[in-house]
Amino acid sequence: MRFVDELYELYRGHFNGDEEDIVAIVVEILEEQSKADLIQIILGMDDEELFHMLASYLIEVMKRKVAMEDENSTNRVLQ
Repeated sequence: MRFVDELYELYRGHFNGDEEDIVAIVVEILEEQSKADLIQIILGMDDEELFHMLASYLIEVMKRKVAMEDENSTNRVLQ
């Protein structure tokens, strides 16, 4: 993906293998983008890139929902 490749090259020296560094940089970059900018990035993706982006997003959201449900169930049992 061109956008990811450009980001990686731009921040290559800032990554130390720590996931928190990667998350911080990605969040910072995305916060600087307008909705129109983000749509342009998406329009530049091929079908496979778009599929992987949406699949990754949906998987992470579902994991969070399951974890929250499990936490709520545990809290109800403990009460």
